[in-house]
Amino acid sequence: MNIIKFGGGTLKTPKLVQNAIGIIKNHKSEMLVVVSAIGRKGFPYATDTLIDSLKEHYLSIKEEDRLLSLGEIYSSIFLSNCLNKEGIKAYACSYLELGFECDDSFNNGNILNVNEDKIKELFKRYRVLIIPGFIGKTKDNEVITLGRGTSDFSATRLAHVFQEKTVYLYKDVDGVYPTMFINMIRMKAYDFLSYDEMLSLIDIDFNIVNKKAIIDAKKNDIEVMIINFLTHFEGTKISSKASGRKIIGFNVQHNEVKIASLKVNEAKEEVDILLKSHHIYAKEEEIFDTYFSLKIVTSQLLLVRQLLLNNYFQDLIR
Repeated sequence: MNIIKFGGGTLKTPKLVQNAIGIIKNHKSEMLVVVSAIGRKGFPYATDTLIDSLKEHYLSIKEEDRLLSLGEIYSSIFLSNCLNKEGIKAYACSYLELGFECDDSFNNGNILNVNEDKIKELFKRYRVLIIPGFIGKTKDNEVITLGRGTSDFSATRLAHVFQEKTVYLYKDVDGVYPTMFINMIRMKAYDFLSYDEMLSLIDIDFNIVNKKAIIDAKKNDIEVMIINFLTHFEGTKISSKASGRKIIGFNVQHNEVKIASLKVNEAKEEVDILLKSHHIYAKEEEIFDTYFSLKIVTSQLLLVRQLLLNNYFQDLIR
């Protein structure tokens, strides 16, 4: 069995839909395909569009989860229809059939148990099962969301249940880069990162992979492979294997530089020396378990970025 996940951008045009169908055709075994809502804000069933459709809403969080689930449900049914049109026996599972049994924490459901019986039964009739990401059910069979962006988590949890060691996440990038503040065409993505290294990057607001998914993958030793859905390039593999870098990546937001590291104190001391040698002094600084942050004068931010790239990521610059 293969478990793959398509992000929201993979189905937003007819050409991209055909690309997704081609990927599925190339896998001859049974497949679980997790899908996100199609597109971004402005697309009819995108999560942000659904939220904005009620400009002033007075919904309970239970009702809000019903609304937000529509995007993934539509996406799964849409892809199932496209696959069956191409002669591929596919079926879109309902939130009841996929078997994610959750507590009552609406908007941020916690999976308590996964009942895979219905999925196993459906595989007797279909080769491809489409899973609406980021949703489950409560004990009262109410639909519930697992938190924003958790379709990746749906995929890793299914991998654990079906004892698959790898999840393939199809994204619109080649993988994880050391910074988000750059023209990525000039950078190479990491070949591999450890779970803890990826979590450190997530802590500085890298949103390429969902945090719940990485925590789940680490707990169950599941490899997470990021693949470019246009080029099919296999990019960053996230597993127990570490890059071993003292500084894993950095993010610049306004006048703050956040620097990810699993050796925070040692890395901060080294960066302080580097910046001071160029007469750059932080106005404020904070240290956390997986990163540290520096407030820098706006006019010096480009120089800080270049110093970090040249001193720590020269091998990833094309």
